[in-house]
Amino acid sequence: MTDSLTQTIAAIHAAPTRIVLVITGGGSGALSKLLEVPGASRTVVAGLVPYANAALVEFLGHEPEKFCDESTALTMAVTAYQRAVALVAAEDNDDLETPADLLGIAATASLVSDRPKRGDHRALVAIQSSTATQLARLDLEKDARDRPGEEGLVASLIIDRLADVAGIEMRPALPLGDLDRLTTRQTTAATAVADVWNGRRSITWSLPDGRWADTPPASPAGILSGSFAPRHEGHVGLLQVAEHILAGPVYYELPVVNADKPPLDYDSIECRRRVFTDKPLAITASATFEEKAAVFPGTMFVVGADTAERVIDPAFYDGAAKGRDAAMASIRDHGCGFLVAGRQQHERFQDLTSLSVPASFTDLFTAIPSDRFRCDISSTEIRNDSA
Repeated sequence: MTDSLTQTIAAIHAAPTRIVLVITGGGSGALSKLLEVPGASRTVVAGLVPYANAALVEFLGHEPEKFCDESTALTMAVTAYQRAVALVAAEDNDDLETPADLLGIAATASLVSDRPKRGDHRALVAIQSSTATQLARLDLEKDARDRPGEEGLVASLIIDRLADVAGIEMRPALPLGDLDRLTTRQTTAATAVADVWNGRRSITWSLPDGRWADTPPASPAGILSGSFAPRHEGHVGLLQVAEHILAGPVYYELPVVNADKPPLDYDSIECRRRVFTDKPLAITASATFEEKAAVFPGTMFVVGADTAERVIDPAFYDGAAKGRDAAMASIRDHGCGFLVAGRQQHERFQDLTSLSVPASFTDLFTAIPSDRFRCDISSTEIRNDSA
């Protein structure tokens, strides 16, 4: 290790930053380099290398669509950040001055192997804090380095990005070739979004003109919730039909917390938010419809039949019908219900009549006739087609 790299790592260890570092596919040398320099215990909370696909799935809690892309790197970083928060809280350590001192750092790479690779050699490094998300993408010149050479470069990139976020200006230049391409971007969250993400508030509104607000222009008659990755014509058409049926405004909701996945990172939130220039978008921390009902009382939730099927399935309530029934009762108590559109599912069109809604809750569900709305495209199909 060079003297300049040792000095950079020593400066990292002298900073208040504490990290959970997770690496897959390449660049694991970054962890060993951090540990080689005295003071690593002040920086490294945990280091993980979930190298096999199954290990990464276990770490994330779900299987990613791809194992080496921006989305996976960002999700890994958020998961690492959550682990850092939990582990430091378990220490009951008062030395951590602010939550901003905690970082989740993730790297996923596809490097030279003993098998021919069809795709580019690349690495993605994502860093998540309580207020910002950074993403670096390195596309390496193919066949320019052997495996140790690519491993070393990715490890250096990880340390370089950590030093950057830790505020360390003096760091060795990365040994990039003329045909290597490195791009970085950082998204710092608006205060209102960071407050939702960190659990300090339940909701904020992004208005069509880009401003943030505590309340929408008018109380919504309906809410169309989704991940919007991406938003497409089906979402727009469904919202318009719902407004006609409900005779009132219907707004979008982007929950930053998901019931079965890690929270969204700030980069993804902003990329999705900026396309909503036609209608207000609620950004919430409501992972379940029971939670949404408390945030949007007196509102109908506009959903597809696939979502409605999950809402009534006891499997999504720890397998207990009692839990489902309690959630449905709470939704009713808040004056909410569901407006259900048909969806094409596994080569079969499914609508409200296809579902076994418990008799005690049929009043909560209203169908949108297929002759008023039907759209068989999905965000997943759009992502697959663009890949």
